[in-house]
Amino acid sequence: MEINHNIAPQMIRLRTQLVKKGRTRELLTETDHCTLRIHCYAPGMGENALHAHMNEDHIFVVLQGTAKFTGIKGEIAELTKNHALVLPKGCFYQFANCGEDSLVMIRFGAFADKKDWRIAPDGRVIPGRGGEEGYVEPVLIENAFFE
Repeated sequence: MEINHNIAPQMIRLRTQLVKKGRTRELLTETDHCTLRIHCYAPGMGENALHAHMNEDHIFVVLQGTAKFTGIKGEIAELTKNHALVLPKGCFYQFANCGEDSLVMIRFGAFADKKDWRIAPDGRVIPGRGGEEGYVEPVLIENAFFE
């Protein structure tokens, strides 16, 4: 194995503008085998279509607000600040912001290659996120940030 002494660490700032409608997803960094994003969801918003990632393990960490996660068999967990949920590849889930304020979460994804794909419980491949049922264009709260 060749050692590369020129690989540098990356500093990341956990900051995002809060939303009053819709949701935002911002890529903070990525490598060949992982991504780190910060997400913000308005009350009632989330990933409301039950799905599983077939080539990616991921972890959601709540930084602000409350997220209710459900799966094939019903409720998985209700997460609040500083709680995390590990979702191994193939685990079906959906979630929504069940609080009254913006929900801010970190999403860490790990994969063998970047060919992640999502499926519905019936095995249908789910297309890109922009065309999802229930998608609402984000409306930002002026001068309001999680940081």
